[in-house]
Order: sequence, then structure tokens, then C-alpha cells
Amino acid sequence: LSSCTVQTHIESLHFGRCLASCGCSTTVGLMAEGSHHDFLGLQQAEDPEELLQSQDLGHERSTKCSRDPPEVAVWNQQLEAHEYQQLQLGPFEAGVTCEILKAWYGVPNDPRRQMDATLHCRNQWSTSNGLTLKAYGYNKLFGDPSPLRPKKMVVEYRLTFPKPWDVATTRYASGVSRVGLYPIIAAKALTNVVGMTLAAGGYAVGKVSASVRNSLDPDAKQGVADSDIFQMAFGTWLRCNGIVPSVTYDPVPPVPGTEAFKPEDVKQTPIILCNHTCYLDGMVLASVFHGPKIIAMKGTLNVPVIGLFAQDIGVIEVDRADPKSRAATIKAIEDHVANWKPGRQPLLLFPEGTTSNGQGLLEFRKGAFVPGVPVRPAVLCYTGSWDPANTSYRETDGKIQAIEDTEWAEQFLGHMMHSVQIRVLPPYVPSEEEKADPLVFASNVRKVMGEAHAELRKEVELKGRPTTIQAIAQKGVDLVEDVTSGVTSGLTSLVKHTRDGELAVIGTQ
Repeated sequence: LSSCTVQTHIESLHFGRCLASCGCSTTVGLMAEGSHHDFLGLQQAEDPEELLQSQDLGHERSTKCSRDPPEVAVWNQQLEAHEYQQLQLGPFEAGVTCEILKAWYGVPNDPRRQMDATLHCRNQWSTSNGLTLKAYGYNKLFGDPSPLRPKKMVVEYRLTFPKPWDVATTRYASGVSRVGLYPIIAAKALTNVVGMTLAAGGYAVGKVSASVRNSLDPDAKQGVADSDIFQMAFGTWLRCNGIVPSVTYDPVPPVPGTEAFKPEDVKQTPIILCNHTCYLDGMVLASVFHGPKIIAMKGTLNVPVIGLFAQDIGVIEVDRADPKSRAATIKAIEDHVANWKPGRQPLLLFPEGTTSNGQGLLEFRKGAFVPGVPVRPAVLCYTGSWDPANTSYRETDGKIQAIEDTEWAEQFLGHMMHSVQIRVLPPYVPSEEEKADPLVFASNVRKVMGEAHAELRKEVELKGRPTTIQAIAQKGVDLVEDVTSGVTSGLTSLVKHTRDGELAVIGTQ
């Protein structure tokens, strides 16, 4: 209802504990069950026993899988429509509840000329159809409280959402400011030609290099992802899109009686785990970790160009349309672990199973922990002027709006730089109890990753000052984007005011 005005006020509730105590944002989630935001991750669990709700971020290992009450967020909103407009409230996504608090029809700011419509609106409200009040029908329903004066229909209501992590709070360019994105999109189109050419050349060289190595040493089992030239070319293509990863590795404690590994060696464990924020995660981590195996939806190998690379790095396909896909995913993980040897490609998994706004970790699915083998945890955090978190909704200026994939792509291409900080933790070796119980294993790993993620976000905030070359460059990028948007917005406004002035002069003649 574009012609209606929505005024929003946000409240946040967390039964048993304040949201701020666990590092979560006081935002709102409006995501239906079965969301499509599970790119390159495990399918969302359907069994409640697979959902881990622990919010504790301590390092100590627990012997029980604790579950906190679910988080919810509450929005008090007001919907307005003029007497000549139709008012449409809802329907909302599954799991979202709506409570009509108050409704009236009449003259704004004049309670004596307002008719109470609360009971009528509550009776007409339907979960499946929402509330619809037709234009020019308000006087018939409630009477005319003030003839010949402009009137409004106002409904105050409360929405309760079960998933506050599915709302992004980043800045989205909208209206005339979107014009400022197009020069950057045009520039990226040119740099992408260069980047894709380099990536294709690197792929060809890597393919030949891997074939030569494998012919000389049949046990080598080298792939394109193992080629330094391809890795460099692929990284260049990412940077042509403004994607600039920065990686730090925590020291790996020495284990008596075993060979020492460098922290940068990510082939120490059969599985790598990372939190999941957006569509870029898979490409960024594939570049940083030199092409680990991933689990993708069935049909990925048939995609032109991408399918060839996916086949070479060993993408494991799973048909998620199959009701047995969850079991198939676990089977694929177990097969990889059974065939893996130290020094070979690990399998990259996102144990959250879906993307979020990146302000905390969601509960982990148990699939990655069923084999009971050591895992290598990693956490990431995007630090650019625009946060590319893939969520169903965004909160801007007190309003909540749905996000389409086309809008996300436009914002991604229209911002110059998408820097991301990645921290790789030491391998996590499960205890005998954790090997026997995937839920306990998942809960304990989540605690370690949760603490590391909170520390990383804090470090990113402290490094927001231009004290490094990357920070200075980011400030420069932000300035260019702001100036571009401001100039285009100003020119558009000038043209509009000039046109309006000409019309006003014509109207007085």
C-alpha cells in the first residue's frame, strides 16, 4: 500500500534474558519457515531436536545440550489511509502474529472528531486475508465525524516476530539516491570483463598444470583449486568486484608426538566450519581456503562455466526437493570424511544452515558433527559501508521492508568495496562424549565460534578509525559513494524544483 503511511516503533523482548546480553541486535525477523536463504549450507532442520538454542559463549565444554527459550521481537506500528484510499493490513508471513490495539476514523489531532473503529477492525481481521477497508466506505461504516474536513483511517497494531535475526539494519540506497549506484555498476561491468578474463585464463592454466602433476604422480590427485595461478586469478576477479578479504590465523597448539602444522594449512581437518551471512561467503571462503569442497543444490554442475569449476573442486550435489535430502546430506558428509586424508581438500560447511544479519550465531544443525571428526572453525564479518547480509527484510528509518534478490544484487554492484574480516581458529578435536553425541559436539563448537565472532566484531568496530591503509581506502570509498549519491540526488531535486516552478508560473498566467 504505497499511498499509506506507516509509522514504526520497535521494542525487543527476550524471554529469560535481555537481547543485549547475548550480543544480538534489537531488530525484527519476518521470515517464513523454509526460507530460501540456505545457499551452500545444510538444509534447515525440521526436527526440533536438531535445533540448538544455547546462547552461552563460554569456552568450557558442556555435557548437556542446553536450550534457551526462543527470541522474539515486537513492533508497534501505525497504518494510515486517507478517506479516499483503501486500507490494507496484512496478511503476514507464517509465524508472525498481529494484534490490533486501537483503530479510529476522523480528523487527525482532534479526538472530538474521531470515531472509534477498534471493535470493527478486530472482528474483520483474518489471519489468512488480513484487514481490508475499501476507499470511500469509511463514512458508511463509522459515520461522518466532521463533514467537509479531510479525514483519515488509522489502525494501531502490534506484530510479534519469531526470528529477529532475519532483518538487516544496513543502509540501502533508495529513491533518487539509487542513481548514484549506476556509475559504480558501470565501472564494475568493465572491471568484471578483465577479472573474468583473468579467471578463465587461470582456470585453463590450472587445468593443464593439474593434469601434468597427476600424470607424473597418480597419487597426487591435484585439481584446479590447487593451482597457485588459478587461485591468484580467482582472487583478482573477486577484487575486481570490490571483494577484499583479510584473514588471520590463530596459532595451532603443538600436539606431542605429531607433526607440526602451519596455522595457514587448512587441510589439517576434513571439515571447515564458518558462520553464514550472505551469498558471497562461498566465493570468499573458496578463494581464501584454496577451493575446498562444498555441498550445493542438485543441478549446480550443469550451470555453464560455473559447473566446470564446481566439478573440478569436487562440489557435492544434494537434491533438496527430495524429502530424504537431509539424510542424503549427512551421507555425503560421511562419505567425504571416510575418503579424506591429511593434505587433501576439506569440506566447507555452514552449520547454521541459513543466512542471517551476521550480528550473532544461529543454532547449529547436527549434520557436520555426525561423523565425530576434528573440525576447523572460522568466523567472518563484513566491514564495508554496505553490509551484504542476505535477510528477508531490512529496517530503515524505523520501517521494515522486504528485500528482493534483485535489490540485493543492485546494492552489491552499486557499492565499490566489500571488505571482509576472517578469523580462522585452531582445529577443534572432539572428546569421546562429543563423538557419541553430535548435539553436544555442535553446542560446544558453537560456543567457541560464538566467542570468536563476538571478539572479531568488536575488533572491527575498534578498527573503524582510519589507522590502516585498508581503513583509509574504505573511508575514501565511502566518501566517493556519498558524494556521488549527493550530487545525483541534488541534480534530480534541482530539475524537479525547476519544473515545478515553471508549472507554477504557467498556472498564474
